[in-house]
Amino acid sequence: MKKYLIPIIILCIVAAGIFLRYRIVSPARALALDLQAINGITVGKTSEAELLGHPAFQTIDRRCFGANCDYHVERSNSFLSRLHLAPHIFVGTDVGVRDGMVTRVSVFLARQGLTPVVISQNEKLPAGCASSPCVKSVTTPAKIRFNFVVTFDKESELRNRMPEMLNPACLSRLRGCNGYSCRWQTN
Repeated sequence: MKKYLIPIIILCIVAAGIFLRYRIVSPARALALDLQAINGITVGKTSEAELLGHPAFQTIDRRCFGANCDYHVERSNSFLSRLHLAPHIFVGTDVGVRDGMVTRVSVFLARQGLTPVVISQNEKLPAGCASSPCVKSVTTPAKIRFNFVVTFDKESELRNRMPEMLNPACLSRLRGCNGYSCRWQTN
């Protein structure tokens, strides 16, 4: 009986290691797939039927209110943050559809202790934006910064660079990434 005990313990340790690695790495892999799914979507040109032609959009949570539908996914490093091995990082992707055409593609990024950032492709730039991309700080009436919004239009090449702009690996790093580098790839 004792001769089987050591291999069983080793097998249990290996299985636990594989399970932990999966729990740590899976949010980053899922985020990379989410970013790839929204890559190349053009507001005003991509139809809802084209979205549903991609396997990723066939399983994404869909919420509709009248003629408006949102395809929304959220990813976070909840496993690492619950163990206090990394600050909580949250990333959400959202594709808005109205009357069968894509009207908005957004990515929301938040990290504990830092101001959230929203990256959004819209058909038109908001009032007061002269260039694409347009960066604005959203503040409350009490002058508290709520978030930063980076907006670009359907003509911008940024719509084809979502997987390159964002760094999904920060969801699976111990201690996360430093500052805003968790959001942007620097290479």
